[in-house]
Amino acid sequence: MTKIETEWQNAEQERQEDFIQHEPPEVEFVFYNQVQQGDVASVEKNLKSGQYRHIAMKTRLSTDLVQNFRYHCIISLAMVTRFCIEGGMPGEQAYRMSDFYIHKVDEATTIDLVEELHDAACMDYAKRMQQIKNKPVCSKPVTLCLNYIYAHMHEKITTEDLAEEVHLHPSYLSRLFREQMGCTLHDYILDQKIQTAKQMLQFSERSYAEIANLLAFSSQSHFIQVFSKKVGVTPKQFRESEYRSTLMRGDTPKM
Repeated sequence: MTKIETEWQNAEQERQEDFIQHEPPEVEFVFYNQVQQGDVASVEKNLKSGQYRHIAMKTRLSTDLVQNFRYHCIISLAMVTRFCIEGGMPGEQAYRMSDFYIHKVDEATTIDLVEELHDAACMDYAKRMQQIKNKPVCSKPVTLCLNYIYAHMHEKITTEDLAEEVHLHPSYLSRLFREQMGCTLHDYILDQKIQTAKQMLQFSERSYAEIANLLAFSSQSHFIQVFSKKVGVTPKQFRESEYRSTLMRGDTPKM
């Protein structure tokens, strides 16, 4: 018997003696399904119940309590990510969200902060899934387009690029996309770029020219023009507004 096998046998004997058992998988799957279905109210209620902390405290994956919470959080986010992809979220978007929150969890130094990040991530996934569920079911070509757009946000994306990606004629793809998404491909791409720009304005110190370049706008002025039209305020006004909101919440400014 190898050393690791011996250690496993000893650990198993100890677990048999302390009578601690894992929660039935159905308990966690109910929660993952709530997130997948975009049931924001149920997800919020579940999180407020403290069930995540209860499970993490009951099942120790590390002798270090903070590290223990990190492990449980990462496992939970991995499951939520896969449930959301199965539920229709573009894979690249789901994985990037997971990467972001896991990096934040890895930096967290207290149990409370890990729990806050876990809850924020689950609510973020649930709200995005709610938006997805409120839209009509998309065909495979359109779903592939959504994933491609998210993965290539920092490039210039044309209808011809997408048509080649999904092996359809550009005019047919344009019509199919509009029927299923309720907007043109061009408008959808711009909307996604502007959403990304809002996050950059809120959480980074990048200049307007840098953001315009990163999101493949033809120029800074073009970016400002599109942003103002889509959001109703200029990038400068948006950034200043978010800065004031941050101060009022008492958070550390991210600018």
